[in-house]
Amino acid sequence: MDECQIRHPVFIVLGVNENIAAILAEHGAITTADHPRLRSSMIRQARRGVLVSPLPGTYVRADDASPHAWLRAVCAWSSPHGVLHAATAAGLWLPESSRIPVLRDVTCLAHPTRRSRPRISITRRPVPSEFVRSMEGLRFATPAFAAVELAGTDDGRAICDALRLRLVELSELETALESLTGTDGQATRRRVVEACLRRPWSYAELRLQRILASRGITGWVANAPLRLSGRLVHADLLFPDAKVVVEFDGRATHDSPAQYLADRERLNIFAAHGYVVIRFGWEHLDRPDYIARTIREALRVADRRRHASAR
Repeated sequence: MDECQIRHPVFIVLGVNENIAAILAEHGAITTADHPRLRSSMIRQARRGVLVSPLPGTYVRADDASPHAWLRAVCAWSSPHGVLHAATAAGLWLPESSRIPVLRDVTCLAHPTRRSRPRISITRRPVPSEFVRSMEGLRFATPAFAAVELAGTDDGRAICDALRLRLVELSELETALESLTGTDGQATRRRVVEACLRRPWSYAELRLQRILASRGITGWVANAPLRLSGRLVHADLLFPDAKVVVEFDGRATHDSPAQYLADRERLNIFAAHGYVVIRFGWEHLDRPDYIARTIREALRVADRRRHASAR
């Protein structure tokens, strides 16, 4: 699976039992339950400070304090039934800029019998096997399942990320939603998934789409691919008949000169091909009447131009 890039280096630690070293290199964690014959060696290595035991009977390298080392320990400790899910699973495929803070939070683990403990929140509801992936010592829910799980509390933010990163298909969201039937928050999840079927690529776009839907503004498509000037560009919202593009300008657009320049060039491509571009920012999302009024006016002007050119 390519949903998330999870890597831990192969390593050699002087004085470590070679069997333990090989298991750690492959899985990132080792347990006395899985390798009882190595139990004494693990204990000795822990006393020497080469290994640490973050969970009962579970050992990882003492010099690896990364979030992934902790998650591998959790998966080894809860093997074979434990599955990282919800925010923890989402943290494995979130963009690098927001990944680590998520992974340092309380770990969300689905397990049929284990009980919650410090830093681990256990959910007794299982993750269906078709939504479980294993990679390099981790067992985790797929992006589709984790994002739909979170829709009950995050209003679709994780789904938007997953769509933008091309990690899910719309059909996968619907299948994951049905698998959660009967669970808490399902009514909210269903509303959110239905709103996300128009493929928003950010939470701001989702809010923008909701405003248009609530005002009865139709005829638009979200993130439609356009081949312009030999380049593939996606409009946040496109009214194809009117050639009107609606763009949301997130604050990150202006974080660097390179981003700012790329944004200007993208808008220039739309303009060069006759598209009218309307732009909104975060503050505008709290002014839905202004957004609807502006878009309707642009569509009216575009309609008059089409009729004038047809004469």
